[in-house]
Amino acid sequence: MEEKMKKLVSVILIVFMLASMNLFNVFAAEEIKVTIDGKNQVYDVMPVIENGRTLVPMRGIFEALGANITWDDASKTITGKKDDIYIIITIGKNIAKAGNKEVTLDTPAKIISDRTMVPVRFIAESLGCNVEWEDVTKTVIINTSSSYLKASVKPLVSSFHRPVPTEFEKSNDLNDLHYFLEPDNSKNEEMYEKVKSQGEIVCTTDKFLEKYNEQNSEYGKGEVLLSEGNKSNKSLKLTCVKVPENSGSLIFKTKATPEKNPGDGVNGKDIMLLTFRARCLSGGDENGNGLIQVQVEHPSTFKKACFTKAIISKDWKIFYMPVTGVDDATAIGVRYGFYEQEIELDDIEIINMGENFDVNTLPKTIEYLDEFKDGQQWRKDANERIEKIRKGNFSIIVKDKDGNPIKDANVTLDMFEHAFEFGTSINSPIYKNEEYAKKFSRLFNASVVEHHTKWTPYEENPAEAKKQIDTAISLGSKYNRGHVLFWEVKPSSSNAAPKKYYSDEIKAGNMEALEKVCREHIENIAGDFKEIFHEWDVINETVKQTFHRDIFGPEIYKKYFEWTRDVVGKDCKLYYNEGVYFFEDRVKELIEMGADFDALGIQSHYDDTSMTPLKLLDIYASLSKYGKEMKVTEFSCGTYDENLQANYMRDILICAFAEEKMNGFLMWSFWDGKSYAATAPIYSLDWTLKPAGKVYEDLVYNKWWTRNAKATTNDDGNAVINGFYGDYDVTVEANGKTVTKMVSFHKGYENVLEIVIE
Repeated sequence: MEEKMKKLVSVILIVFMLASMNLFNVFAAEEIKVTIDGKNQVYDVMPVIENGRTLVPMRGIFEALGANITWDDASKTITGKKDDIYIIITIGKNIAKAGNKEVTLDTPAKIISDRTMVPVRFIAESLGCNVEWEDVTKTVIINTSSSYLKASVKPLVSSFHRPVPTEFEKSNDLNDLHYFLEPDNSKNEEMYEKVKSQGEIVCTTDKFLEKYNEQNSEYGKGEVLLSEGNKSNKSLKLTCVKVPENSGSLIFKTKATPEKNPGDGVNGKDIMLLTFRARCLSGGDENGNGLIQVQVEHPSTFKKACFTKAIISKDWKIFYMPVTGVDDATAIGVRYGFYEQEIELDDIEIINMGENFDVNTLPKTIEYLDEFKDGQQWRKDANERIEKIRKGNFSIIVKDKDGNPIKDANVTLDMFEHAFEFGTSINSPIYKNEEYAKKFSRLFNASVVEHHTKWTPYEENPAEAKKQIDTAISLGSKYNRGHVLFWEVKPSSSNAAPKKYYSDEIKAGNMEALEKVCREHIENIAGDFKEIFHEWDVINETVKQTFHRDIFGPEIYKKYFEWTRDVVGKDCKLYYNEGVYFFEDRVKELIEMGADFDALGIQSHYDDTSMTPLKLLDIYASLSKYGKEMKVTEFSCGTYDENLQANYMRDILICAFAEEKMNGFLMWSFWDGKSYAATAPIYSLDWTLKPAGKVYEDLVYNKWWTRNAKATTNDDGNAVINGFYGDYDVTVEANGKTVTKMVSFHKGYENVLEIVIE
């Protein structure tokens, strides 16, 4: 009997405890109120609090906040949409999505009294509202951004004022642009005969075609033909029958070199000229034009002295290409896998002009298309988009200390930093060269370490990377990105990644071994820069470099992003960075496998005009449909024609800035003294501003910059000024007093600033 009594008491105690816990965790429905902008909300099933989180009826909260909802009964999933914001919640699941971010909920959505109940704070804050809890009255207070001034501007990240350009030749009208002279190809043959007598012929058609690597792949082949009407009675026929994914998969490689004496190598300071005739026999693009790319490179580092494309028409045409800048660039090849096509080349010559020859006096063949000329409709349309997507109305409300609006206060806005990221890759000159540092601070608000944040360089010398980025920050770099965590380049061709990344265990498919070295690497570098880098290139050039993909399958990319997210957290943006033009299949693959990435990096190395503005716009539009942010991460234009370089800089900047998903534009070096490409776009070796530099300054700091904008407050004490999104000095003059505030006016915020005149 006594034992039964003990059991009964135990049961009663358990029931009592459970009831007490329930009362502790869940308030009665009538105790909880919800207000939106001061209006009390009434629901058919009133809110409850569970585990410290308030749950409210799904339809009631979404509709009250102006969002549309859909319900998938099969998966029990709710999707809410307001403007460009998506919220996805599944009944009983603690993982929800707000935009591209996964969020862990303390309390999942659930069904109560046949009504779907969702966590109110998560919903409201995801839709841009401010949420507060008033414990005394048990009230959830929601203020939409339009009524909650304290939350209507982005917190200011940095007050640094860079010494940006202020003097320009053009007005700030978006259509008042710099245009530079079109190239004149008509005098090329005359120029060639003149310079030919001053140099030494180091390669002829006979040498070029005498010995070559046999290539008869599934994509095509090259063959030597006997022909008439040229200097050697020989020609090279290149046939592409299937377009490869990577242009490097179909290259005709000659064993001839541009050396003066075989085996002596090449002096990188020598100026050379490569010339040939070509015609398109069949195939090509929709207009019947073929395309090839000539490369002269170092045989093991693959650094290129020439990497130039040529558009080949049906008629014979002579092409002239300067070659310079790389020691021992002795490997010559022609890529021809761009279209299904037949191309014929002859009269091939390379002339060495020696050192100290003015490369600008060499003939060069340049295709100058109509798209680059003044008056193009695509550019007018792009400028209209820029006005819509890169600018906003900024409201400054002026009051006295008692809260009364002040009329006729004078308000002035001066931008001191752009919301868009305009940057460059950096190297050791940033702390070694005073002029480099000055020019960097003048022109750029963003930076990326070009080499020393790659895997092996960082392990060997972490101090170098830190010194470069610390200096950049001290010069005003507000946006700092990491490049690159995983680049599956072959170890024999680069020191970007260590041998342990290619160990025998990993080659044999040991995932545990791979995860161990990868996680250690991420912890090491991404952990060190966690408070500095706001984004990382996690994977790089996956179309060309597939070493680990070939072993572990494409799912390895998902692992890379997962391991990185564990270290950097949810606020760091993770990028897939790519160097080829068309990589949508890779993007789709990542999305379909559920890879946790935020953005796409588009490298953008363009040394000729084959990547036209209209092609770029099509690529950006096609990629934007995946909902990821985008960035131009490594722009270079290594042509020696400075006018072409300037015209290209103008139009690629406009294309990028006019794409709404684009958040930045970074160059891969800006000075000829330390340049990845044959030439850099902004400054020559002696720090002379190039035409492309003039274009860059005019667009970024004149046309896309809001300077000395003025307005006067109305009866409500409100002055509204339209300007480019960025950071501003706001000056208010009223009642004989002057107040200046620094504020961020960025897209996605209400951009209302209240200033009190004491």
